[in-house]
Amino acid sequence: MRMLAKTAALAMFGVALSTTGVLAATVNIVVMQEDWDPESLPRNNRIQNAVLSEFNQTLNAPAYQSVLKRYGIEGMDVYDETSVSLNFYQQDRQRRTDEELISLARTVKNPTLDVVVPYTLYARAVTDPYTQIVKLQMSLNYRALDVRSGRFFGGDNLDIDTAGVPFTGCATAINGTQADPHCVKEFVSQNGEKLARNAGNKLAIQLAALLGRKYSSSDSYDDSSSENTAANEAIETDVAHADRGTIVHERRSSACGNLPTTYAVKFRGFEQRQVNAVEEYMAFWKCAINLNVSDSDFSEVTFQYKTRADQQRVLRNIRLMLELMGVVAEPQTIGSNEIVVEVLGLREN
Repeated sequence: MRMLAKTAALAMFGVALSTTGVLAATVNIVVMQEDWDPESLPRNNRIQNAVLSEFNQTLNAPAYQSVLKRYGIEGMDVYDETSVSLNFYQQDRQRRTDEELISLARTVKNPTLDVVVPYTLYARAVTDPYTQIVKLQMSLNYRALDVRSGRFFGGDNLDIDTAGVPFTGCATAINGTQADPHCVKEFVSQNGEKLARNAGNKLAIQLAALLGRKYSSSDSYDDSSSENTAANEAIETDVAHADRGTIVHERRSSACGNLPTTYAVKFRGFEQRQVNAVEEYMAFWKCAINLNVSDSDFSEVTFQYKTRADQQRVLRNIRLMLELMGVVAEPQTIGSNEIVVEVLGLREN
């Protein structure tokens, strides 16, 4: 009876049996352009379609495959909204409400959808009052919902840069030459695709953690796999370990030949015990000169980190530290000396 119940649960979530007989879960997803806000970009234009394609592609083949396998998820089965609703829904509708999108997702019966991901895209050009430089401000707001129950699975609001990214090349007006409309749309599309990639990878991990173990075999992932072993060996060849609060340092003294630079490194969503470990890591990195807390509250802490290491080496040390701590996060740069590290919040129930 237990085996029959498990098989039924797997069938409900689009689970397929692999050729080796190991249970491998997949999740049926549809991504929808939500444009009810009149300030957002309307659906089915050139920029929106580029972002939608990138979002679908990222969910279909996320970069963090090893993390998904840890939770027994082999992949996300991503369906195109037009294809699954072609026979019964008017395709040229714009400015659609939440109610319309969710009702449409529930109406689709072949295939039965598990997760609907509405996203809203905002973009505008602003001119700096002092330099007259035209900048792009762009954000992508998304959330994932259980199609049947409406349960919230995950979401975020992503910005390329709140200060704006300057238009470049033929996408901007210089010396009396007007910006080429084609170049402008391509520039905006490229930045929108970057947001979609970040959103797709974060969401794939969140869904895998929340849904995976419940619907798949516990044997579908092995921490002692060759892939993990190779990753651990790669880390261990470049770091030295202490008992508690592993110390990461560089082997080559030439790494500290740069001018001293102070980075504002913000850690968001870390537990206090993790912040303590982070502080210990960073204080003992080679090339470090000084480390101070400039701002701290319940949800985030910002360090002023003075070092002779270049930015790329600082980012690399942060990634190695996160790997050793077992934290899923990716450092992001803002400007020339600000780094934001935000933990990806995962639920497993």
